[in-house]
Amino acid sequence: MNQYNGENLQEPQVPRSLWETWSPGRIMGLATLLMAGNFFFQILFYMVRADLFVPVLAGAVAGVLLPVYLMARRWGFPLRSDFSLTVPHPIILAASALLAICSLVPTSLLAELSLRMHPVNSQWESFFRDNLPTTSLGVVLAVFSVVIVAPLAEEIIFRGLLHRLASSMWGAVPAALISALVFGIVHGEPWFLFGLVGVGLMLAFIYEVTRSVTACWVAHAVHNSISLWAMLNTEGSLAEPQTITMQDWGLAAVSLLGMALVGRFLLRFGKQTT
Repeated sequence: MNQYNGENLQEPQVPRSLWETWSPGRIMGLATLLMAGNFFFQILFYMVRADLFVPVLAGAVAGVLLPVYLMARRWGFPLRSDFSLTVPHPIILAASALLAICSLVPTSLLAELSLRMHPVNSQWESFFRDNLPTTSLGVVLAVFSVVIVAPLAEEIIFRGLLHRLASSMWGAVPAALISALVFGIVHGEPWFLFGLVGVGLMLAFIYEVTRSVTACWVAHAVHNSISLWAMLNTEGSLAEPQTITMQDWGLAAVSLLGMALVGRFLLRFGKQTT
C-alpha cells in the first residue's frame, strides 16, 4: 500500500501578493524609493553625458523597471497582478489612446496657464534646444526613451502603486488628485505644471475605470509621442506665452466633448479586461 504524508498532499504554493503581505507604509516606501531611483540614475547619467533622452532611459530602466523585476523574482510576487500589468480588450486600449488624444488641447491650455505664471527657465530652454535629436538614430533613441520605456516606468509608480494604494485607503477622487499632483511635481517643470497635472488626472481616470497600468501606459505613450513630435517640429521660443485664439477655445470645447464621450464608454466597458 502506498503511503502518503502531509507533504505529498500539499497543493502547489501560490505566490503571495505584494498587496497581501506588505503594509501600506511599506508600499508607499517602495513607490518613494522607485521615484528616488529614477531621479538618481537620471542625474548620474546626465553627469556622464548631458543629454535629453539618455538619462531618461537610464532612470526608467535602472531606477524602476529592473528593481521591480528583481524584487518580483526575489519574493515571488506575481508581477502582472501586483503592478496592474493586465492587458484589457484591444477596444479598451484604443479608447484609452483616443482619450489621450482628446486631452491634448485642454492640457496644452493648462500648460499655457502655467507658462504665463512661471516662464521657462532660460538655461533649461537653451539646453533643450541644443540637445534635440538631429539624426535618425537620435530620434529612435528619443522615441524609445520617452514614448516606450519612461511611460511604463512612470505608470508603474504613479498608477500601479501610488494611485492604487491611495484609492484603497481614501477612494478614487483623492487618489486621482494625489497621484496627478505628485506626477506633475516630480517632473520638475513648473512652467508646464498645470498641464502635467491635467495629464495625470486623465491617466488616473483610465486606471480607475480599467484597473490596468497597461491601458495607462498606452495612453501615456500616445500623449508623449505627439508631444515629442511637437518638440521636434516646434519653432520659436518656449519661454514666450502663445496667444490663445477663438479657434483654440473651439478646439478645446470639441476636445472636452470627445473626452466626455470616450470617458463614458470607458466607464461602461473599461473593466472588461482579458
